[in-house]
Amino acid sequence: MTNQNHHALVIGASGLIGWSVVNQLLLSYPSPGTFSKITALVNRPLKLEDSFWPNHTPDKPELKLVSGINLVCEDEQFRGKLRENVEDVETITHVFYFAFKENLDAEQEVTLNVGMLRRVVLAVKSLCPKFKFLVYPGGSRGYGIYRPDGVFSAPLVEEMADSLPDDYAKTVSYPHYRAMLAHESAGSDWKWTELCPDAIIGFTPNGSGYSLAGHWAVYLYTYKLVYGEGAEVPFPGVMKGYDSRFTETSSTTLARVAIYAALHPSVFHGRIFNVADSSKAGSMRERWPQVARWFGLKGVPPRDTASATDQKPSQFIKEHEGKLKQAGVKGVDIWNSGQLDSVGYWLTFDRWFSLERLRETGFTEESAPKEGWLEAFEMFRKGGMIA
Repeated sequence: MTNQNHHALVIGASGLIGWSVVNQLLLSYPSPGTFSKITALVNRPLKLEDSFWPNHTPDKPELKLVSGINLVCEDEQFRGKLRENVEDVETITHVFYFAFKENLDAEQEVTLNVGMLRRVVLAVKSLCPKFKFLVYPGGSRGYGIYRPDGVFSAPLVEEMADSLPDDYAKTVSYPHYRAMLAHESAGSDWKWTELCPDAIIGFTPNGSGYSLAGHWAVYLYTYKLVYGEGAEVPFPGVMKGYDSRFTETSSTTLARVAIYAALHPSVFHGRIFNVADSSKAGSMRERWPQVARWFGLKGVPPRDTASATDQKPSQFIKEHEGKLKQAGVKGVDIWNSGQLDSVGYWLTFDRWFSLERLRETGFTEESAPKEGWLEAFEMFRKGGMIA
């Protein structure tokens, strides 16, 4: 394919999805020459040599890494940072937006994050006359899974996202993203889409509070250090959490769908699309033994007496952090793991996705969900987060 002079701006490029988008673009997905330039924006400091992205070669897109870009600022301040720090900013054609900032007050969180995304949109509209497309991630939170037993019955389909109870919808950013983007793109040539994963399984070079694979990788590695090769490790949750069905999305799959969407803007414009590795629902009854086996452990069901008062993985890691430090790994401090401790205790209902809408776009790639976990573990080992 001839070079199309596409310039990708990846915001949140060191996070679970953003890292993988940059990685896939550098691997020339979907074909060589599709993108000629990538600008990776990150807030937390990151050196290119610590990113674990492929080394540059003449056949790969040019990569520029820009650190220290905080989206919590005034509109004009961000616009100035973008203009001053992004080389050839006027050539940006595609924005891959993967930034999110937590706040203990859910409604303030919505206001904060909608403001961040709008700030990016206003700056790009102003500075980038070739701007064509923006893609961002939603998630199963947008289907009401933060309510006990959920709001809707599986399979979850995209139309449900517009039927959230009002009191819940005001605590979720995604509906407000859509309203803002519809307004800002009205009468313009650029387009946008929302991709909706459930559990995202992937690697990030400097930690993530959203990485279930990272959290459990450190837990299982610690478990092996404490109890030895071949030990039985019960699933950290209750039986309903072990058997509930859901859909896993490797960061590789999500990145590829994001790039595919960016290259098919008219098909994806203004709509939500569920994303997963496979259209077949999975469960931790299937996945936990596979995950544990990679560490030389035997993954077994929860104990009959399992409850939310049990010792959590992060507590176990903290108790034995000396062993991790002795092993020379970086897994102690880089994960905000406490917020993922309760996954197996409160996600006790089926929440699997329909992929029918995505398949209708022509994206038909499927992969075995366990491969996303194993790929992530290999990268964690390469990054020194486990050994």
